[in-house]
Amino acid sequence: MIVIENEELEKSVLAGVSCIAVPVEVFVPADGEPVITTYSACRDAAKEWEDKFSPDLLSDRSVRYIENKMSAFAEKLGYRHFESENTFMTEYVFTPSMQLTKKDFSVKVHKISSNAVLEKLCEASGCDIEIADDGEDVVFAVVEDGCILAYAGMNDVFYSDNSVEISVETAPDCRRRGYGEACVAALTEHLVSKGITVRYKCSMDNTPSCALAEKLGFRLDGARYSFVCERVYAND
Repeated sequence: MIVIENEELEKSVLAGVSCIAVPVEVFVPADGEPVITTYSACRDAAKEWEDKFSPDLLSDRSVRYIENKMSAFAEKLGYRHFESENTFMTEYVFTPSMQLTKKDFSVKVHKISSNAVLEKLCEASGCDIEIADDGEDVVFAVVEDGCILAYAGMNDVFYSDNSVEISVETAPDCRRRGYGEACVAALTEHLVSKGITVRYKCSMDNTPSCALAEKLGFRLDGARYSFVCERVYAND
């Protein structure tokens, strides 16, 4: 299925105003029909791609095909393929009707809902996290000696289906201790108790992050490939 991207978003790219462009992406659900989202200017190329490679749109051959098509389109507009950007993502979902896999974590997780408190912790930790002062945005973190060792926070809110995308980060020297898992579990529990669906995304090749979601009982929602471009400026 082909879906056309937001018109205003496409206009900003065609005018060279936006620094990032995603002319085409595909979401392949765990169960169901793939959905290709594309700019109207790329509709014909997206349709050719769908006809030629469906249902194997995430295969190496398929991705090379659309990258060649989109690279030419991007170059004409003054953009180039942002190859360092993660373009293959695995996506998981946890709904309020699901049961979180319970685990006794050996670490205390703190709920932080004050930006003032978070700012002090970030200053001591050398990290950069912000939350909205609306009483709804929260961070769950493992804190030791005034420093954040790991945290899970809210990224995007989707009002159309009452869902929230979350993310997790753990200090490099504190990984593989269950800290990130404990933070994600606490944040997920907090959100589903309010009737909110939780969405979790990670790079397809990030095996530990995928394992974290699966251990907590998240359901595989599907996989996504995005062709991400960056604006080319004269001094680049």
